[in-house]
Formats: sequence, C-alpha cells, structure tokens
Amino acid sequence: MVFASSQRFSRALQLSCLALGLSLAAGQPVSAEPQRIAFSQKNFSDLRGILNVFDMFRTACLAQPVTQGLDERLLPEGYQVVSSGLHALGFETGAVSRTMVLSRTGDEEKDFAGGHPYVELGLPSDTAPNGTCRIAWKRAWDYAEGVGKIMTGTAVIFDPWLSFQLKAVRVSRPEDGFAVAERYDLLSEWAAPCFGGTWCRLETLLILHPEEGIHLTIKRGDPPSASGRKN
Repeated sequence: MVFASSQRFSRALQLSCLALGLSLAAGQPVSAEPQRIAFSQKNFSDLRGILNVFDMFRTACLAQPVTQGLDERLLPEGYQVVSSGLHALGFETGAVSRTMVLSRTGDEEKDFAGGHPYVELGLPSDTAPNGTCRIAWKRAWDYAEGVGKIMTGTAVIFDPWLSFQLKAVRVSRPEDGFAVAERYDLLSEWAAPCFGGTWCRLETLLILHPEEGIHLTIKRGDPPSASGRKN
C-alpha cells in the first residue's frame, strides 16, 4: 500500500481547506501531557465499535508524535503494554523492542478473538521521524440475524463518519458508485489535521465479512514536512 503522491496530497489539502473551513493552524498542538485513551461506546461490531477505534486513533496517533514513555501515558483502563514481538508471536525475541503495543490481553490472536482494539506504537527513526502509530481491531458479529444489512449500512456510513470524527479529507479516489455485495474490502487514504499544526496521512482498511466479522486498521503516516525527513 502506497500513500498518495505529494502533488495529489497537496491538492487535496488545498481543497479540504475550502470545503471544511480548516487551515493548517487547525491541527492539534502537541500536548504537554497526552490524554489517556478512553472508550465512549460499547465495543460492538457496528458503528459503536468503529467510533471507539476513531477515538483511540485520534488520541494515540493524531494528538502527538510517538515519544519514549508515550505508551504508558496513553494506556487505557484494563490494558497492558507489551512488546510487538510478544504480542505477535507469543514470546519475547530477546532483542530490545522499539515497537510497543497497548493490548487488552497481551496477545494479538486473543485481542482479535475478544474483539479488543489495540495500538501499535513505534519509536522515531530516520524513515519515520515522528514514530509510527497503528490501530487494529477485529471482532466477530454481535448479531445472529441481519448481518448482511449491518454490513451494507456500515460500508455506506464508514467514510462520512471517519471524515466527521477525524476532520479528515479523502485523498484516494472514491468508488464510482455503491453496490450491495456479499463482503466489503474498503481501502482508502486520507489527510487529517494532527500535531504541530500540520496534516498527517492516514491509510485505512475496513473488511466486512459475513462469517469472519469486522476488521479495521488505521495507520498514520508522517506529515509531509516531518522534521528529519530526508529528501
């Protein structure tokens, strides 16, 4: 998956200012004390769970760059901080991890099985001077009937709610139309106001499957003028 070109991204930002009345100054400033993640909705496999993911992403990924100790300051109630190796593999690799995960269970498969979203935070590097931040959530359907209608309704409202909740503007080409399907795989790229009064690039993937449930990931990219970026 590749982010939109710089030229297309710049054009999208200019259009977004006209459409939404935003400016670069409207970005969220770096907070002296990061806000702890909290969930405002019941974590069900519908719009409520999606809104929880949006809240988590805004607090963890858009409010500030990744710094040492950010994981502990963001930690939601009932969650724990584990290394990415332990979370993905089930055991420590022995290497010093530069990527930490805020996890409910400490294990990726158990998080997915329980329907708990998790945050993956990577410390800054030469290629990612503001660190990396990704939210992932997978949950089985909480409904015995009407799953097809819930899937279709969720696919229809996903983009408008993402735009509203994150003040984001889509920079990838939207679909030419909408057709009811047996499953939905929705990949999109966005620009959203973030720390430092600038804009961050977002990649989203929403999968709606009649048997496997809902799977949503959102990844933050660096602002186009990120400090330390090499030409």
